Amino acid sequence: MRVAAGIAVLLGAVGCHGAKMESAANPIRKVVTMLQNMQEKVMEEGKREEDLYEKFMCYCKNSGNDLAQSIADAEAKIENVAASLEESTQRKEQLTADLKDHTANRDDAKDTMAKATALREKEEAAHAKEKSDLE
Repeated sequence: MRVAAGIAVLLGAVGCHGAKMESAANPIRKVVTMLQNMQEKVMEEGKREEDLYEKFMCYCKNSGNDLAQSIADAEAKIENVAASLEESTQRKEQLTADLKDHTANRDDAKDTMAKATALREKEEAAHAKEKSDLE
């Protein structure tokens, strides 16, 4: 009620000033115009916010499923990589043991060859001595 009475008083005051007020812009009209402009801006901002919200919700719905699938794939891959790592570790241990055995076998073969060479040289020397004695 007080607001209505205040508006009525303002309208009466505007009417009293007559020609002087008509030449200047009506202050109530300015306020009403400003409120209308603000209403348009608020409506535009609301529309933009609504569009952004819809885009965000679409992103959340779509990326949530993609993210869940990506996580599931990564977890499955972790198990495969762990098994592969374990297999590679065992293979490395086996190859290291094989290398050790082969190195020992090679050293044995070198020793055997050295002994055989020494024996052949000894036999050759004996053969040469025998041959020189016969001649």
